[in-house]
Amino acid sequence: MSFRPKESSAEVKDRKVISRLTGFADLDPVEIQRLVELGGSRNHFERGDIIRSETEHNLYLLVDGWAASAVILADGSRQLVSVNLPGDILGLPGLAMREPIDAVMALTPVETIRIGQDQIGELFTASPRIAAIMFLISQEERSLLMERLALTGQADALTRLAALILRLHERHALSEEDPERGFFMPLTQREMGELIGVSSVHTNSLIKQLRVEGVVSVANRRMVIHDPARLSEIAGVPPWHRSKPRWLPKTVAP
Repeated sequence: MSFRPKESSAEVKDRKVISRLTGFADLDPVEIQRLVELGGSRNHFERGDIIRSETEHNLYLLVDGWAASAVILADGSRQLVSVNLPGDILGLPGLAMREPIDAVMALTPVETIRIGQDQIGELFTASPRIAAIMFLISQEERSLLMERLALTGQADALTRLAALILRLHERHALSEEDPERGFFMPLTQREMGELIGVSSVHTNSLIKQLRVEGVVSVANRRMVIHDPARLSEIAGVPPWHRSKPRWLPKTVAP
């Protein structure tokens, strides 16, 4: 029987980051090295810290922890619009705007790598395949937002909550070698409510309903899915499968 060496904490983090990109295409060692060298120093933030403000155009590679994009309205109120997991590239939508409309905040203690605008431009020249994958990641995020917008306009609150839980579980499972039916859930009921458009009180009653029906339960910041089939039925959305495009540019030799 062969035993696999236990990964260090840094190796686990790097594997999760790489798995986000390799979901679309395999990366060769040269590309992985370019990705590692792309960013600057690693930064750490605590829950509630602003990782990237609305006035900033730099990108951040999320190495560890959970983050969220939020729009701050004129009256000071906040609306969470998306959740980011390890391997996500924070700030991609803001590249298209002179004045980005969203800020990125830490939902847990997080670790990031800052990527400057000059480095982004160099990436398109030196590693067009990685740049194309980053484009696909931005389109994937857009698709998930479109789905949630459609659900917000047409589905009831229980369906919206079930879809949120299902998509978070699917995304979490992509970076785990042996995903279980449960996963770390740092979102508060207020934050989940923001994402599906209901109050924290309503969110509490919805979670209770799912628990009573034996679908999911939450304890100690861990969401356990007891009945995946029923959760999918309530969510009413198809399984999330990434494409494996054949049109990606070829690797550029160093």
